[in-house]
Amino acid sequence: MLIKILLNLLVLISLFSASCSTNSQHDNPHQDLIIFAAASLTDSFREIANEFENINDDVSVIFNFAGSQQLSTQLLHGAYADIFASADWIQMDRITQSDLSLSRPQNFASNQLVIIVPSENTSLFELSELVTPGTKVVVSHTNVPAGTYTNTIIQKLGQHPGLSESYPDKLKQTIVSEETNVRNVVQKVVLGEADAGFVYLSDTALPYVSEKVRIINIPDQYNQIANYPATILMESESKELAKGFMEFLKSSKSQNILEKYGFQKIQDP
Repeated sequence: MLIKILLNLLVLISLFSASCSTNSQHDNPHQDLIIFAAASLTDSFREIANEFENINDDVSVIFNFAGSQQLSTQLLHGAYADIFASADWIQMDRITQSDLSLSRPQNFASNQLVIIVPSENTSLFELSELVTPGTKVVVSHTNVPAGTYTNTIIQKLGQHPGLSESYPDKLKQTIVSEETNVRNVVQKVVLGEADAGFVYLSDTALPYVSEKVRIINIPDQYNQIANYPATILMESESKELAKGFMEFLKSSKSQNILEKYGFQKIQDP
């Protein structure tokens, strides 16, 4: 009889412990926040995510970094994410026009382009020298935001008083590769596989880049402001958490991190 009573007590204790464990897990469920973000945001967003996780227990931010065009295409073909952060409004408009956005996207940062050349290259210092025969220039493909901005800038440079009207055509003849995202452009220049590349200013803030390249600035009147919008996606299963991250993106802590990585203040389109 005593053994039977003890066994019953053990069963009750086991059931009670399981119930407490279940309730505890229910009260504090672990949440994953999945963010599709432009490749140029890789380092800044990882640091922002670390800060966000520090103030949100049981939350993990999971990223898919790639060219904005690749990401928007994946989303249009059914890929799941809670937030989409694009490097331009063209790719964001594809999402909103397909009714995949929960609400109106908002800008959280801006950027601009510069030209980088390997530090040891002693022959390229001016825009005019980019069209020297034999020069190897790399750019992003026009399907991705950095490529679209680059193409616009090249056309504008034809109006530069110190350059010829034929400059855009001559520069295009030196382009040897069009990459699927801007980080690939950076890598080719850093590794010395190209003489010059059009990249975001934020890319040059990375130590492994700044130590290996020099910058040729593009005058403001011929440059292009790149606005970065983000949106919560309609299919998100963590909408409240996603809203929290969107608010955190605009906080002074996140804005300071973005600024540290070379991004500029928020600018509305």
